[in-house]
Amino acid sequence: MGHMTTTPEPAPRRSNGCLWGCLAVLAIVFLPLLIAGGYGAWFIYQGFKHDPVLRTVTIVLRQDGLAHRVLGNDIHVTGVQGNAFSFVPGLGSQTDYEVTLSGDKASGTLDVEADTSHGRVDLKSMILTVPHGGRYDLLRNVVLQQPRLDTESI
Repeated sequence: MGHMTTTPEPAPRRSNGCLWGCLAVLAIVFLPLLIAGGYGAWFIYQGFKHDPVLRTVTIVLRQDGLAHRVLGNDIHVTGVQGNAFSFVPGLGSQTDYEVTLSGDKASGTLDVEADTSHGRVDLKSMILTVPHGGRYDLLRNVVLQQPRLDTESI
């Protein structure tokens, strides 16, 4: 029998196939979330300035005495949740928004219902809620629920 020499086999090359496959799956899963988040950020900073309902709400807030008593001055929109497609033809004429507001005294959320069916904004309801439970109907200038006072034990 002859003398056999064994040569060490080269180590198998590491493949990154699994890594790229996992990254592709993650990208497919998170891409819609990133797009939605990007649109939401754009809508807050640019889109709401051009949305007729939110422009109307902003004008009403600037002139509303009850809103100024509750939130203070310098009331501005800090966030929007709702129907951003209210003026796309065929998608409905009733819009509902939840707008987060901040003033120099307090912050709160404003639930807005508007009818946009005739090409103009008809505000149906604007209910402001503040963190301590106060609820205010800004269209009718009515306090719906007084804010509760903090009753901390002494």
